Amino acid sequence: MVRRRLLRMRLIAILLVLAMAPAVLVRGDGVAVVDAVTHVAAPLALPVQEAVLLVQGTYVPADAPRYVLTLSNLSPWSLSEIHVLDRFFAPESPEEQSDEWALPELLAGESASQVFQFEGRDPPANSHQLELNWSGAWTAFLVDQGEDSRTTIWSIPLTADMDAKIPEVPLSYDSPVGYSKLGLHVTRNSSPNIMAFVEETQPAVLVGVGDLGWLTEAKELSPGTVTLGRFEEVDQSLTGDPRVRAQQFVIAHAARYLANPGVDYWLGWNEPVIDSVWQMEWYAAFEAERARLMAGLGLRVAVGNFSTGTPEADEFSAFVPAVAAAKTYGGVLALHEYSAPTMQDGIGARVPGHEIEAGYGSLTLRYRYWYTYELAPAGAIVPLVITEAGLDGGVLSGPDTVSGGWRELAAGVDPAYALADYVGQLSWYDDELRRDPYVIGFAVFNAGDSSGKWASFDVTSSLGEFRDMMLAKR
Repeated sequence: MVRRRLLRMRLIAILLVLAMAPAVLVRGDGVAVVDAVTHVAAPLALPVQEAVLLVQGTYVPADAPRYVLTLSNLSPWSLSEIHVLDRFFAPESPEEQSDEWALPELLAGESASQVFQFEGRDPPANSHQLELNWSGAWTAFLVDQGEDSRTTIWSIPLTADMDAKIPEVPLSYDSPVGYSKLGLHVTRNSSPNIMAFVEETQPAVLVGVGDLGWLTEAKELSPGTVTLGRFEEVDQSLTGDPRVRAQQFVIAHAARYLANPGVDYWLGWNEPVIDSVWQMEWYAAFEAERARLMAGLGLRVAVGNFSTGTPEADEFSAFVPAVAAAKTYGGVLALHEYSAPTMQDGIGARVPGHEIEAGYGSLTLRYRYWYTYELAPAGAIVPLVITEAGLDGGVLSGPDTVSGGWRELAAGVDPAYALADYVGQLSWYDDELRRDPYVIGFAVFNAGDSSGKWASFDVTSSLGEFRDMMLAKR
């Protein structure tokens, strides 16, 4: 990186004396006059009466191509915490290349430059996609596409408030904030109770599987509800090139994605089995590529969708690049959180690799470990949706444990009491999520299962009790 201020007066004097010379080089007390080739000399049409951030990108062809980026702050205000991501795409290269530049501060009237160098044979045509962030609040996206050597200049208008940072939002508040974040996971819209619940409660989230056309109607009844959808996937093997697999996956479902405009975020795989860091690295590359490809279709993704109690800390660290990609393309993170015999079991338990935190858990509220220790330090905070939640005896171990849902766990208990107890536990969980501003909501599993496969989890006939609990928080 090179910083430039106004030239010192001694150098200015030399230049005035040798104004007709091609170039002047100064080293110590020595002066050398050399020939220099003028590549570009043209008038620059700028809004000189406005404050701007001038961005100049120069592509230099070579065996290892270089991209020279210069930022000039032509305003009376300083810009802080500038981060530049340059993503290089070449049609003859199978993968994109990228590089980053962090600039703590760019003072008023100051310029700074950075050289990005890329490997591989110089292609005849290429594209640089630039993402500029500054002051923790502002982002600009620029695309520089063309053939051969070139210089491109952009002028980004600046205002005084662009130096001010957005007030930092805490990861958790001391008490619940806002309305209920409870929603539903629906395997099939098979009961009028479901749409009545949507209309009456305006739920935070709805998650659908397979037949997703009903989500368009749900959005009409409750425009503020965030909807997520997925199609069942048979092959979830972590084999082959993850980017190629992501391309195949998106292509296979693209027509159905576009035919379901009622879905806000698209899930990919469901509860992928991750047993090692290298497997997570594979899956992270798959999800990052899926996010990029879906953005090309004008769609957004929910990445992850891990089962309860997973992944481990080192594995989630390997998944952070996928969350960062989701952030770049406007996506969210999806997780499942179940517990048993109550929703509170596991709270206060340590996730290996992290310190014990009050109010964090190994099953429910496990996500707080990820946001505190992994995503916040990486600058990768994204909205979170718990796409499945509830009681599940499958998290327990032992010969006499129950593997089903809340109904099976409450076998032999008065049904009215069992339902009230379950609603109370979900209300506690709801209040915890209402403390965390990055959480959009959670989807109780499950409603609408006409096959009976998930009968022990079913809440379709009990949605009136859920409604009353939610409306009491308005």
